[in-house]
Amino acid sequence: MAGQGRKSTSGMPRIPGAFRDIQVNSCRNPTCSNFGNPARPFVPRGRPSSGAPAARDDYVLSGDAKLAPDSFLKCKRCLRTHSIKSNAAIAAEMSRISAYLEPRPEPSCPAPACANAGVGVYSRPEAYASQGSRGGAQRFRCKACQRTFSVALKSTVRQRAPHLNRTVFAEVVSKKPLRGIMEVTGLSAAAVYDKLDFLYRQCRGFAGERESRAHRIERKRVRLCVDRQDYMINWRSKSARKNIQLTAICTVEADSSYVLGHHLNFDPDINQTEVEDAAAVNGDFAPGTRSYFRAQPQYWLNAEFDRMAGISRMEVRPDFDGETLTVDELIAVKSRWERNLPDPERPDLPGRGNQLSPDGVMTHLDYTAYAHARLVRRFVSGARYATIYSDQDEVLRAAFISAFAPKILMEEAEMAYVQFQKQMTIDEKKDLMRKSNKVVASLTQASDDTEQAAIVKFMADEYAAAASSEPDWRKRWIPHPRSTINEPKRRILYLTDTGNKTPERIGWTLSGATLAPVDNYFMRLRRKINYLERPIPTRSNASRLWSGYHAYDPKRVLQMLEIFHVYTNYIRTKDGKSTPAVKFGLAKGPVRFEDIIYWMPKAPTYPI
Repeated sequence: MAGQGRKSTSGMPRIPGAFRDIQVNSCRNPTCSNFGNPARPFVPRGRPSSGAPAARDDYVLSGDAKLAPDSFLKCKRCLRTHSIKSNAAIAAEMSRISAYLEPRPEPSCPAPACANAGVGVYSRPEAYASQGSRGGAQRFRCKACQRTFSVALKSTVRQRAPHLNRTVFAEVVSKKPLRGIMEVTGLSAAAVYDKLDFLYRQCRGFAGERESRAHRIERKRVRLCVDRQDYMINWRSKSARKNIQLTAICTVEADSSYVLGHHLNFDPDINQTEVEDAAAVNGDFAPGTRSYFRAQPQYWLNAEFDRMAGISRMEVRPDFDGETLTVDELIAVKSRWERNLPDPERPDLPGRGNQLSPDGVMTHLDYTAYAHARLVRRFVSGARYATIYSDQDEVLRAAFISAFAPKILMEEAEMAYVQFQKQMTIDEKKDLMRKSNKVVASLTQASDDTEQAAIVKFMADEYAAAASSEPDWRKRWIPHPRSTINEPKRRILYLTDTGNKTPERIGWTLSGATLAPVDNYFMRLRRKINYLERPIPTRSNASRLWSGYHAYDPKRVLQMLEIFHVYTNYIRTKDGKSTPAVKFGLAKGPVRFEDIIYWMPKAPTYPI
């Protein structure tokens, strides 16, 4: 890949080619006849030779980007522009967030030069001699090189206080700060962090073993609720009082409340120096570099981050949901914010008060979003039909539209935005709900049908009227007749009108639009995990923030997200009988803390 970061020449592709089964560089406008048709990496200039077919497509490169030259792909049919991505980088990010699903080889001789290196102790027992067990580990001797080694038989092998694992697990998901856990357990800070590392590994292993078979479950329909949430990390040095601001993307299956994934745009397993070195070797610092031809375009570079932070007008990225706005004002503000971004699919631009993490690497949110969407698609691939409800967010729209494009073309998937008024008192919400119930009752009586059918008809009529009067589908926001405590004054925007659906069909989709499952999960996460308690500031009070409860290491936030979402899926119950995993089909009953703490991979194949 050396030299691919330089400005395009006749010998280089104009866009990245497909990688394995991934090619996202196509029109992502479902209303366009060119939707899903990939652009060609090479389009020769000039007229084709006599008798040869013209190697053309319906795309041109747009060179007016502020981030890098030739950053956008413009569809000639609908005239919309789309951000260009590296398919290889999406695959790499997909591998990162789904690594816990992959099986790992069984234990074998650790000597690299031995003939039995990679030869499993369970599949080829004749290659080894058992030396007995001790301290929760089985000893083996390799018959080829005579080396002995141990294989753990218990998850808690070599732990000094395994009886405290459950206490730490239960306390950490119940709003107990780490200092409080130290006081309750008598453990040192280092010991508590060691147990968090252990619980993180156990949660990943336990969930990975079950979720690796999620795609085999056949379903008639799934409803997916998607949103993202920002988190602040404290600075470690007074000389650099800047926050690390990270974002996680989450999808919750609505009917079961199962959290299908909660992925942070942060990779703790490599460091910034490795990324910078790879970029230098690839020529990524040369003038005219195109971001999607970098060695690892999914990662932020120091120079890139400093440049964007230096020209920012904000201290940190704002949270519009925390502002006192009507729902219509909120829609307008978010739309205007995205239009003013250099690239609407990259909303994670840093502010002046932000910095990169000194440990690990921050990923570009769009690459994490595309990988997240493809992983979710894998989990629900056994469903015949999928409906996706998302917050008003261009990066989420593009990622899920791209991932589900084949199903959208086959009329087996739909997507809609959901927006509602965020800042209202509980009394205002209750009063609004009572009024909306009267409206729904009136609609039901007028239609002489069921309540659900009446709402569907209302939404279908509203959409038909909006479609006939507004040619731009991005402006066809439809009011929902029912306001709830969680979602007052709902507005819905249908995103996947391919022209083949009747208003009645679209009305069914719009009538069930909600973000309540993912919003409820986010609310519990904020309330139960001290690291993540305080929300991001609004435009009016944005400043450099420090909190005694916030983490100093982004890796701890990543661990907390994993531990809490596994706890939510498998342990937490409302009635003592059922969990989201039971409803989703990945468990037969509630799981105990001990089931995760003492989980061990099954021989002969050890999932991570």
